[in-house]
Amino acid sequence: MKSDLLTDLIYERFRCGTTGSMALLFYYTRDRRTAYNVLMGALDKEGLDDFIDVILLDGDKINKGNRVSETIALIERFLQKYEKVIFSVGIFTTEFSRYLDLLRFLTALKRKYEDRLVLVAGGPHPSGDPIGCLMLGFDIVFVGEAEKAFTDFIKMMLNNEEVMDFRSKIRGVAFVDYESGQLVYTGRPKHVDLDEYPPFAPKRGLFNSIEITRGCPFGCRFCQVTYLFGAKVRHRSINNILYWVEYLLRNNRRDIRFITPNALSYGSCDGLRPNYDVVMELLTEVFKLVRRYRGRVFFGSFPSEVRPEFVDHEIMRFLKDRVDNRRIIIGAQSGSPKMLDVIRRRHSVDDIIRAVDATIKAGFRAEVDFIFGFPQETIHDLNLTLKLINKLVKMGAVIHGHTFLPLAGSPMGDEDLTPVPAWFKRELARLCSRGKMYGYWEKQEKLSKEIIHLRSKGVIKTVKLNFLFLSRRKISLEDITNPINKNFMFHSHN
Repeated sequence: MKSDLLTDLIYERFRCGTTGSMALLFYYTRDRRTAYNVLMGALDKEGLDDFIDVILLDGDKINKGNRVSETIALIERFLQKYEKVIFSVGIFTTEFSRYLDLLRFLTALKRKYEDRLVLVAGGPHPSGDPIGCLMLGFDIVFVGEAEKAFTDFIKMMLNNEEVMDFRSKIRGVAFVDYESGQLVYTGRPKHVDLDEYPPFAPKRGLFNSIEITRGCPFGCRFCQVTYLFGAKVRHRSINNILYWVEYLLRNNRRDIRFITPNALSYGSCDGLRPNYDVVMELLTEVFKLVRRYRGRVFFGSFPSEVRPEFVDHEIMRFLKDRVDNRRIIIGAQSGSPKMLDVIRRRHSVDDIIRAVDATIKAGFRAEVDFIFGFPQETIHDLNLTLKLINKLVKMGAVIHGHTFLPLAGSPMGDEDLTPVPAWFKRELARLCSRGKMYGYWEKQEKLSKEIIHLRSKGVIKTVKLNFLFLSRRKISLEDITNPINKNFMFHSHN
Protein backbone atom coordinates (compact mmCIF):
# COMPACT_ATOMS: atom_id res chain seq x y z
CA MET A 1 0.00 0.00 0.00
CA LYS A 2 1.21 3.48 -0.86
CA SER A 3 2.38 5.56 2.06
CA ASP A 4 0.34 8.49 0.78
CA LEU A 5 -2.83 6.86 -0.54
CA LEU A 6 -4.88 10.06 -0.27
CA THR A 7 -2.93 11.80 -3.02
CA ASP A 8 -4.73 9.69 -5.63
CA LEU A 9 -7.81 11.80 -4.90
CA ILE A 10 -6.09 14.79 -6.52
CA TYR A 11 -6.84 15.27 -10.22
CA GLU A 12 -4.35 18.11 -10.70
CA ARG A 13 -2.41 20.57 -8.56
CA PHE A 14 -1.23 24.03 -9.53
CA ARG A 15 1.19 25.76 -7.17
CA CYS A 16 1.62 29.52 -7.27
CA GLY A 17 5.00 31.10 -7.79
CA THR A 18 5.36 32.10 -4.15
CA THR A 19 4.79 30.24 -0.91
CA GLY A 20 1.00 30.23 -0.82
CA SER A 21 -0.90 30.89 2.40
CA MET A 22 -4.20 30.07 0.74
CA ALA A 23 -5.47 27.04 -1.18
CA LEU A 24 -8.46 26.86 -3.49
CA LEU A 25 -9.91 23.36 -3.78
CA PHE A 26 -12.28 22.61 -6.66
CA TYR A 27 -14.43 19.47 -6.50
CA TYR A 28 -13.56 18.74 -10.12
CA THR A 29 -15.92 16.44 -12.04
CA ARG A 30 -16.15 15.65 -15.72
CA ASP A 31 -19.68 17.04 -16.13
CA ARG A 32 -18.76 20.31 -14.38
CA ARG A 33 -15.25 20.77 -15.76
CA THR A 34 -16.26 23.56 -18.16
CA ALA A 35 -17.46 25.81 -15.32
CA TYR A 36 -14.33 25.13 -13.25
CA ASN A 37 -12.05 25.72 -16.25
CA VAL A 38 -13.78 29.03 -16.99
CA LEU A 39 -13.35 30.17 -13.37
CA MET A 40 -9.67 29.23 -13.40
CA GLY A 41 -9.28 31.07 -16.70
CA ALA A 42 -10.85 34.15 -15.08
CA LEU A 43 -8.48 33.89 -12.08
CA ASP A 44 -5.49 33.67 -14.39
CA LYS A 45 -6.72 36.63 -16.45
CA GLU A 46 -6.76 38.71 -13.25
CA GLY A 47 -3.24 37.56 -12.36
CA LEU A 48 -4.37 35.76 -9.22
CA ASP A 49 -2.59 32.52 -10.12
CA ASP A 50 0.58 33.95 -8.52
CA PHE A 51 -1.05 34.22 -5.10
CA ILE A 52 -3.12 31.11 -4.49
CA ASP A 53 -2.52 27.38 -4.86
CA VAL A 54 -5.25 25.65 -6.86
CA ILE A 55 -5.94 21.95 -6.22
CA LEU A 56 -8.42 19.94 -8.28
CA LEU A 57 -9.93 17.11 -6.27
CA ASP A 58 -10.97 14.17 -8.44
CA GLY A 59 -14.71 14.38 -7.82
CA ASP A 60 -15.52 11.51 -10.20
CA LYS A 61 -13.16 9.17 -8.37
CA ILE A 62 -14.51 10.30 -4.99
CA ASN A 63 -18.12 9.81 -6.09
CA LYS A 64 -17.50 6.44 -7.68
CA GLY A 65 -15.74 5.04 -4.63
CA ASN A 66 -17.88 6.87 -2.04
CA ARG A 67 -14.62 8.13 -0.52
CA VAL A 68 -16.03 10.93 1.60
CA SER A 69 -14.01 10.19 4.75
CA GLU A 70 -10.74 10.09 2.77
CA THR A 71 -11.66 13.37 1.10
CA ILE A 72 -12.24 15.02 4.48
CA ALA A 73 -8.87 13.68 5.68
CA LEU A 74 -7.20 15.18 2.61
CA ILE A 75 -8.87 18.56 3.14
CA GLU A 76 -7.72 18.51 6.76
CA ARG A 77 -4.15 18.00 5.54
CA PHE A 78 -4.47 21.17 3.52
CA LEU A 79 -5.89 22.99 6.53
CA GLN A 80 -2.80 22.00 8.49
CA LYS A 81 -0.58 23.40 5.75
CA TYR A 82 -2.44 26.56 4.65
CA GLU A 83 -3.73 29.49 6.65
CA LYS A 84 -6.99 29.37 4.71
CA VAL A 85 -8.65 26.75 2.49
CA ILE A 86 -11.53 27.56 0.15
CA PHE A 87 -13.56 24.51 -0.85
CA SER A 88 -15.60 25.23 -4.00
CA VAL A 89 -18.19 23.01 -5.63
CA GLY A 90 -20.49 23.47 -8.63
CA ILE A 91 -23.77 21.60 -8.37
CA PHE A 92 -26.56 20.48 -10.70
CA THR A 93 -29.95 19.81 -9.09
CA THR A 94 -29.80 16.27 -10.47
CA GLU A 95 -26.66 15.50 -8.46
CA PHE A 96 -27.45 17.53 -5.35
CA SER A 97 -28.08 14.59 -3.01
CA ARG A 98 -24.60 13.17 -3.55
CA TYR A 99 -23.09 16.15 -1.71
CA LEU A 100 -25.15 15.83 1.48
CA ASP A 101 -22.84 13.37 3.24
CA LEU A 102 -19.76 15.32 2.16
CA LEU A 103 -21.30 18.54 3.46
CA ARG A 104 -22.08 16.90 6.79
CA PHE A 105 -18.39 16.20 7.37
CA LEU A 106 -17.29 19.55 5.94
CA THR A 107 -19.48 21.47 8.38
CA ALA A 108 -18.06 19.38 11.24
CA LEU A 109 -14.56 20.19 10.00
CA LYS A 110 -15.51 23.85 9.82
CA ARG A 111 -16.49 23.86 13.50
CA LYS A 112 -12.94 22.74 14.24
CA TYR A 113 -11.13 25.17 11.94
CA GLU A 114 -13.76 27.99 11.94
CA ASP A 115 -13.16 30.69 9.34
CA ARG A 116 -9.97 29.05 8.06
CA LEU A 117 -12.24 26.78 5.98
CA VAL A 118 -14.61 28.59 3.61
CA LEU A 119 -17.32 26.54 1.87
CA VAL A 120 -18.42 27.92 -1.51
CA ALA A 121 -21.15 26.73 -3.91
CA GLY A 122 -22.11 27.82 -7.40
CA GLY A 123 -23.75 26.54 -10.54
CA PRO A 124 -27.37 25.87 -11.54
CA HIS A 125 -28.64 24.41 -8.27
CA PRO A 126 -27.15 26.94 -5.81
CA SER A 127 -28.24 29.74 -8.15
CA GLY A 128 -31.80 28.39 -8.05
CA ASP A 129 -31.80 27.48 -4.35
CA PRO A 130 -29.37 29.77 -2.51
CA ILE A 131 -31.45 29.54 0.68
CA GLY A 132 -31.28 25.76 0.81
CA CYS A 133 -27.54 25.73 0.16
CA LEU A 134 -26.81 28.37 2.83
CA MET A 135 -28.95 26.54 5.35
CA LEU A 136 -27.00 23.36 4.65
CA GLY A 137 -23.74 25.02 5.67
CA PHE A 138 -22.20 26.80 2.68
CA ASP A 139 -20.66 30.14 3.59
CA ILE A 140 -20.99 31.72 0.16
CA VAL A 141 -23.35 30.95 -2.72
CA PHE A 142 -22.75 32.45 -6.15
CA VAL A 143 -25.98 33.21 -7.98
CA GLY A 144 -25.78 33.24 -11.78
CA GLU A 145 -22.64 33.75 -13.85
CA ALA A 146 -19.63 34.18 -11.64
CA GLU A 147 -16.47 35.05 -13.57
CA LYS A 148 -16.25 38.54 -12.07
CA ALA A 149 -17.90 37.76 -8.73
CA PHE A 150 -15.62 34.80 -8.09
CA THR A 151 -12.40 36.67 -8.90
CA ASP A 152 -13.54 39.58 -6.71
CA PHE A 153 -14.26 37.09 -3.92
CA ILE A 154 -10.76 35.58 -4.17
CA LYS A 155 -9.22 39.05 -4.07
CA MET A 156 -11.13 39.82 -0.89
CA MET A 157 -10.06 36.52 0.67
CA LEU A 158 -6.43 37.29 -0.16
CA ASN A 159 -6.86 40.69 1.53
CA ASN A 160 -8.45 39.05 4.60
CA GLU A 161 -11.64 41.04 4.19
CA GLU A 162 -14.80 40.03 6.01
CA VAL A 163 -17.87 38.41 4.49
CA MET A 164 -19.95 41.43 5.53
CA ASP A 165 -17.91 43.53 3.10
CA PHE A 166 -19.41 41.51 0.23
CA ARG A 167 -22.62 43.51 0.58
CA SER A 168 -21.04 46.59 -0.93
CA LYS A 169 -18.24 45.13 -3.04
CA ILE A 170 -19.52 42.05 -4.89
CA ARG A 171 -22.69 41.49 -6.89
CA GLY A 172 -24.14 38.02 -7.32
CA VAL A 173 -23.39 36.40 -3.95
CA ALA A 174 -25.59 35.26 -1.06
CA PHE A 175 -24.49 34.66 2.53
CA VAL A 176 -25.79 34.55 6.10
CA ASP A 177 -25.45 37.64 8.28
CA TYR A 178 -25.57 36.01 11.71
CA GLU A 179 -25.53 39.32 13.59
CA SER A 180 -28.83 40.43 12.06
CA GLY A 181 -30.21 36.92 11.65
CA GLN A 182 -30.73 37.42 7.93
CA LEU A 183 -29.75 35.83 4.64
CA VAL A 184 -28.35 38.52 2.36
CA TYR A 185 -28.18 38.67 -1.45
CA THR A 186 -26.03 41.38 -3.02
CA GLY A 187 -28.06 41.65 -6.22
CA ARG A 188 -27.89 40.29 -9.75
CA PRO A 189 -24.40 40.57 -11.24
CA LYS A 190 -23.74 42.58 -14.35
CA HIS A 191 -23.83 40.44 -17.48
CA VAL A 192 -20.44 39.19 -18.57
CA ASP A 193 -18.96 40.17 -21.92
CA LEU A 194 -17.78 36.78 -23.20
CA ASP A 195 -14.90 38.36 -25.14
CA GLU A 196 -13.39 39.57 -21.86
CA TYR A 197 -12.80 36.07 -20.51
CA PRO A 198 -11.18 32.96 -21.97
CA PRO A 199 -13.59 30.05 -22.58
CA PHE A 200 -11.34 27.68 -20.59
CA ALA A 201 -8.08 27.76 -18.58
CA PRO A 202 -5.36 28.13 -21.25
CA LYS A 203 -2.44 28.70 -18.85
CA ARG A 204 -3.26 25.44 -17.08
CA GLY A 205 -3.86 23.39 -20.21
CA LEU A 206 -7.47 22.65 -19.20
CA PHE A 207 -9.61 22.76 -22.33
CA ASN A 208 -13.29 22.38 -23.20
CA SER A 209 -15.83 23.47 -25.80
CA ILE A 210 -16.02 27.21 -26.58
CA GLU A 211 -19.07 29.05 -25.27
CA ILE A 212 -20.25 31.30 -28.11
CA THR A 213 -23.64 32.46 -26.81
CA ARG A 214 -24.95 33.03 -23.28
CA GLY A 215 -28.54 33.78 -22.27
CA CYS A 216 -31.87 32.69 -23.75
CA PRO A 217 -34.99 34.82 -24.45
CA PHE A 218 -37.48 31.93 -24.49
CA GLY A 219 -37.72 31.13 -20.78
CA CYS A 220 -39.01 27.58 -21.13
CA ARG A 221 -40.67 26.76 -17.82
CA PHE A 222 -38.75 23.51 -17.23
CA CYS A 223 -35.31 24.96 -18.01
CA GLN A 224 -32.80 26.86 -15.83
CA VAL A 225 -30.86 28.67 -18.59
CA THR A 226 -32.86 31.90 -18.86
CA TYR A 227 -33.13 32.20 -15.09
CA LEU A 228 -29.41 31.52 -14.64
CA PHE A 229 -27.98 33.76 -17.39
CA GLY A 230 -30.82 36.11 -18.28
CA ALA A 231 -33.05 36.56 -21.33
CA LYS A 232 -30.67 38.82 -23.25
CA VAL A 233 -28.39 36.88 -25.59
CA ARG A 234 -24.71 37.74 -25.69
CA HIS A 235 -22.38 36.38 -28.35
CA ARG A 236 -18.64 35.90 -28.34
CA SER A 237 -17.31 37.80 -31.37
CA ILE A 238 -16.15 35.92 -34.45
CA ASN A 239 -12.58 37.22 -34.09
CA ASN A 240 -12.47 36.09 -30.47
CA ILE A 241 -13.88 32.67 -31.37
CA LEU A 242 -11.30 32.25 -34.13
CA TYR A 243 -8.52 33.17 -31.69
CA TRP A 244 -9.54 30.46 -29.25
CA VAL A 245 -10.23 27.91 -32.00
CA GLU A 246 -6.68 28.37 -33.24
CA TYR A 247 -5.40 28.18 -29.67
CA LEU A 248 -7.03 24.76 -29.30
CA LEU A 249 -5.73 23.60 -32.64
CA ARG A 250 -2.19 24.71 -31.81
CA ASN A 251 -2.46 22.71 -28.61
CA ASN A 252 -3.35 19.54 -30.50
CA ARG A 253 -7.09 19.72 -29.88
CA ARG A 254 -8.44 18.72 -33.27
CA ASP A 255 -12.16 18.51 -32.51
CA ILE A 256 -13.78 21.93 -32.13
CA ARG A 257 -17.15 22.14 -30.37
CA PHE A 258 -19.26 25.05 -29.17
CA ILE A 259 -21.52 25.70 -26.17
CA THR A 260 -24.77 27.55 -26.86
CA PRO A 261 -28.42 27.17 -25.87
CA ASN A 262 -29.37 27.34 -29.57
CA ALA A 263 -26.63 27.05 -32.18
CA LEU A 264 -28.59 28.79 -34.94
CA SER A 265 -29.24 31.84 -32.74
CA TYR A 266 -25.59 32.90 -33.03
CA GLY A 267 -25.37 36.51 -34.16
CA SER A 268 -29.07 37.19 -33.54
CA CYS A 269 -29.77 40.51 -31.84
CA ASP A 270 -32.62 39.20 -29.73
CA GLY A 271 -32.17 35.43 -29.95
CA LEU A 272 -35.76 35.08 -31.19
CA ARG A 273 -35.01 35.03 -34.91
CA PRO A 274 -32.01 33.59 -36.75
CA ASN A 275 -29.35 35.65 -38.43
CA TYR A 276 -28.08 33.12 -40.94
CA ASP A 277 -25.57 35.54 -42.47
CA VAL A 278 -23.60 35.72 -39.22
CA VAL A 279 -23.87 31.95 -38.65
CA MET A 280 -22.52 31.36 -42.17
CA GLU A 281 -19.71 33.87 -41.69
CA LEU A 282 -18.67 32.22 -38.44
CA LEU A 283 -18.68 28.67 -39.80
CA THR A 284 -16.97 29.64 -43.06
CA GLU A 285 -14.05 31.15 -41.14
CA VAL A 286 -13.92 28.35 -38.57
CA PHE A 287 -14.05 25.73 -41.32
CA LYS A 288 -11.08 27.27 -43.17
CA LEU A 289 -9.04 27.52 -39.97
CA VAL A 290 -9.83 23.99 -38.80
CA ARG A 291 -8.99 22.46 -42.19
CA ARG A 292 -5.53 24.07 -42.09
CA TYR A 293 -4.82 22.01 -38.98
CA ARG A 294 -6.64 18.92 -40.27
CA GLY A 295 -9.17 19.23 -37.49
CA ARG A 296 -12.92 18.82 -37.29
CA VAL A 297 -15.75 21.21 -36.38
CA PHE A 298 -19.00 20.20 -34.69
CA PHE A 299 -22.05 22.48 -34.71
CA GLY A 300 -25.68 21.62 -34.02
CA SER A 301 -24.75 18.56 -31.98
CA PHE A 302 -24.15 18.42 -28.22
CA PRO A 303 -23.50 20.88 -26.62
CA SER A 304 -24.89 23.13 -29.36
CA GLU A 305 -28.39 21.84 -30.14
CA VAL A 306 -30.92 23.76 -32.25
CA ARG A 307 -34.50 24.93 -31.84
CA PRO A 308 -36.83 23.62 -34.56
CA GLU A 309 -38.20 26.96 -35.77
CA PHE A 310 -34.62 28.10 -36.54
CA VAL A 311 -34.09 25.25 -39.01
CA ASP A 312 -34.73 25.52 -42.76
CA HIS A 313 -33.47 23.76 -45.88
CA GLU A 314 -30.98 26.47 -46.85
CA ILE A 315 -29.12 26.58 -43.55
CA MET A 316 -29.03 22.78 -43.32
CA ARG A 317 -27.52 22.49 -46.80
CA PHE A 318 -24.93 25.08 -45.81
CA LEU A 319 -24.07 23.22 -42.60
CA LYS A 320 -23.63 19.96 -44.48
CA ASP A 321 -20.56 21.37 -46.23
CA ARG A 322 -19.12 23.19 -43.22
CA VAL A 323 -19.33 20.79 -40.26
CA ASP A 324 -18.10 17.29 -39.53
CA ASN A 325 -20.95 16.05 -37.33
CA ARG A 326 -23.48 13.95 -39.16
CA ARG A 327 -26.25 14.38 -36.63
CA ILE A 328 -28.25 17.42 -35.60
CA ILE A 329 -30.02 17.51 -32.23
CA ILE A 330 -33.41 19.26 -32.35
CA GLY A 331 -35.29 20.25 -29.19
CA ALA A 332 -38.96 19.32 -29.65
CA GLN A 333 -39.93 18.36 -26.05
CA SER A 334 -43.60 17.49 -26.75
CA GLY A 335 -45.99 16.56 -29.54
CA SER A 336 -48.95 18.18 -27.80
CA PRO A 337 -49.76 21.79 -28.79
CA LYS A 338 -51.26 22.30 -25.34
CA MET A 339 -48.08 21.14 -23.58
CA LEU A 340 -45.85 23.22 -25.86
CA ASP A 341 -47.89 26.19 -24.68
CA VAL A 342 -47.79 25.11 -21.00
CA ILE A 343 -44.01 24.81 -21.01
CA ARG A 344 -43.69 28.03 -23.04
CA ARG A 345 -41.73 26.56 -25.96
CA ARG A 346 -43.01 29.15 -28.46
CA HIS A 347 -42.81 26.83 -31.46
CA SER A 348 -45.37 24.52 -33.05
CA VAL A 349 -45.61 20.82 -33.86
CA ASP A 350 -45.38 21.76 -37.55
CA ASP A 351 -42.08 23.56 -36.82
CA ILE A 352 -40.72 20.26 -35.47
CA ILE A 353 -41.81 18.31 -38.56
CA ARG A 354 -40.35 20.91 -40.94
CA ALA A 355 -37.05 20.97 -39.02
CA VAL A 356 -36.69 17.19 -39.15
CA ASP A 357 -37.55 17.16 -42.86
CA ALA A 358 -34.95 19.83 -43.67
CA THR A 359 -32.31 18.11 -41.53
CA ILE A 360 -32.79 14.67 -43.09
CA LYS A 361 -32.99 15.99 -46.66
CA ALA A 362 -29.66 17.78 -46.12
CA GLY A 363 -28.07 14.42 -45.28
CA PHE A 364 -27.94 14.67 -41.50
CA ARG A 365 -29.33 12.24 -38.94
CA ALA A 366 -32.04 14.10 -37.02
CA GLU A 367 -32.06 13.32 -33.28
CA VAL A 368 -35.09 14.82 -31.59
CA ASP A 369 -35.39 15.58 -27.85
CA PHE A 370 -38.67 14.78 -26.06
CA ILE A 371 -39.50 15.10 -22.36
CA PHE A 372 -42.13 12.91 -20.68
CA GLY A 373 -43.98 13.41 -17.39
CA PHE A 374 -44.52 17.17 -17.48
CA PRO A 375 -46.88 18.63 -14.88
CA GLN A 376 -50.40 18.93 -16.38
CA GLU A 377 -49.56 16.30 -19.02
CA THR A 378 -52.55 14.03 -19.73
CA ILE A 379 -53.01 10.70 -21.49
CA HIS A 380 -54.25 12.66 -24.51
CA ASP A 381 -51.03 14.72 -24.51
CA LEU A 382 -48.92 11.54 -24.34
CA ASN A 383 -50.86 10.04 -27.25
CA LEU A 384 -50.17 13.16 -29.32
CA THR A 385 -46.48 12.97 -28.40
CA LEU A 386 -46.31 9.29 -29.32
CA LYS A 387 -48.09 10.00 -32.61
CA LEU A 388 -45.52 12.66 -33.47
CA ILE A 389 -42.63 10.44 -32.40
CA ASN A 390 -43.83 7.64 -34.69
CA LYS A 391 -44.23 10.09 -37.56
CA LEU A 392 -40.69 11.43 -37.10
CA VAL A 393 -39.26 7.91 -36.86
CA LYS A 394 -40.93 7.03 -40.17
CA MET A 395 -39.29 10.11 -41.65
CA GLY A 396 -35.90 8.77 -40.49
CA ALA A 397 -35.39 10.55 -37.17
CA VAL A 398 -34.06 9.05 -33.93
CA ILE A 399 -35.65 10.04 -30.61
CA HIS A 400 -33.73 11.16 -27.51
CA GLY A 401 -35.97 10.61 -24.50
CA HIS A 402 -35.97 12.44 -21.16
CA THR A 403 -38.13 12.58 -18.04
CA PHE A 404 -39.24 15.88 -16.51
CA LEU A 405 -36.98 17.12 -13.70
CA PRO A 406 -38.19 19.88 -11.31
CA LEU A 407 -35.01 21.95 -11.44
CA ALA A 408 -34.24 24.56 -8.79
CA GLY A 409 -34.87 28.09 -9.98
CA SER A 410 -37.02 27.10 -12.97
CA PRO A 411 -40.73 28.07 -13.03
CA MET A 412 -41.67 24.38 -12.81
CA GLY A 413 -39.23 23.74 -9.97
CA ASP A 414 -42.01 23.53 -7.38
CA GLU A 415 -44.16 21.17 -9.45
CA ASP A 416 -44.26 17.38 -9.46
CA LEU A 417 -43.60 14.77 -12.10
CA THR A 418 -46.71 13.34 -13.75
CA PRO A 419 -46.27 9.54 -13.59
CA VAL A 420 -45.58 8.05 -17.01
CA PRO A 421 -47.95 5.11 -17.56
CA ALA A 422 -46.69 1.58 -18.18
CA TRP A 423 -48.20 1.36 -21.67
CA PHE A 424 -46.25 4.45 -22.74
CA LYS A 425 -43.01 3.03 -21.34
CA ARG A 426 -43.61 -0.15 -23.33
CA GLU A 427 -43.87 1.93 -26.50
CA LEU A 428 -40.56 3.61 -25.63
CA ALA A 429 -38.94 0.21 -25.04
CA ARG A 430 -40.22 -0.96 -28.41
CA LEU A 431 -38.62 2.03 -30.13
CA CYS A 432 -35.36 1.35 -28.28
CA SER A 433 -35.31 -2.25 -29.39
CA ARG A 434 -35.55 -1.06 -33.00
CA GLY A 435 -32.66 1.37 -32.53
CA LYS A 436 -34.99 4.34 -33.01
CA MET A 437 -34.66 5.79 -29.52
CA TYR A 438 -32.14 6.26 -26.72
CA GLY A 439 -31.80 8.19 -23.47
CA TYR A 440 -31.77 8.01 -19.69
CA TRP A 441 -35.44 8.70 -19.00
CA GLU A 442 -35.69 5.79 -16.54
CA LYS A 443 -32.77 7.08 -14.49
CA GLN A 444 -34.18 10.60 -14.71
CA GLU A 445 -37.54 9.38 -13.42
CA LYS A 446 -35.78 8.19 -10.24
CA LEU A 447 -33.87 11.48 -10.01
CA SER A 448 -37.09 13.45 -10.38
CA LYS A 449 -38.69 11.56 -7.50
CA GLU A 450 -35.58 12.10 -5.38
CA ILE A 451 -35.65 15.86 -6.02
CA ILE A 452 -39.34 16.00 -5.09
CA HIS A 453 -38.60 14.05 -1.90
CA LEU A 454 -35.77 16.40 -0.88
CA ARG A 455 -38.03 19.38 -1.55
CA SER A 456 -40.84 17.87 0.56
CA LYS A 457 -38.35 17.51 3.45
CA GLY A 458 -37.23 21.12 3.13
CA VAL A 459 -33.68 20.23 2.12
CA ILE A 460 -34.34 21.86 -1.25
CA LYS A 461 -36.23 25.11 -0.72
CA THR A 462 -39.05 26.18 -3.00
CA VAL A 463 -38.67 28.40 -6.04
CA LYS A 464 -41.30 30.70 -4.54
CA LEU A 465 -39.31 31.23 -1.34
CA ASN A 466 -36.04 31.76 -3.20
CA PHE A 467 -37.67 34.22 -5.60
CA LEU A 468 -38.89 36.20 -2.60
CA PHE A 469 -35.37 36.25 -1.16
CA LEU A 470 -33.64 37.23 -4.41
CA SER A 471 -36.16 39.97 -5.17
CA ARG A 472 -35.98 41.48 -1.66
CA ARG A 473 -32.24 40.75 -1.30
CA LYS A 474 -32.71 39.69 2.30
CA ILE A 475 -34.84 37.36 4.34
CA SER A 476 -34.98 36.63 8.05
CA LEU A 477 -33.97 33.21 9.24
CA GLU A 478 -37.27 33.18 11.13
CA ASP A 479 -39.19 33.69 7.88
CA ILE A 480 -37.76 30.58 6.24
CA THR A 481 -40.58 28.09 6.49
CA ASN A 482 -40.37 24.30 6.38
CA PRO A 483 -37.14 24.05 8.44
CA ILE A 484 -34.63 21.33 7.67
CA ASN A 485 -34.85 18.06 9.55
CA LYS A 486 -31.16 17.76 10.39
CA ASN A 487 -31.25 14.02 10.89
CA PHE A 488 -32.58 13.72 7.35
CA MET A 489 -30.25 16.33 5.96
CA PHE A 490 -27.17 14.35 6.74
CA HIS A 491 -28.60 10.92 5.96
CA SER A 492 -26.69 9.06 3.27
CA HIS A 493 -28.17 9.33 -0.22
CA ASN A 494 -25.26 7.76 -2.07
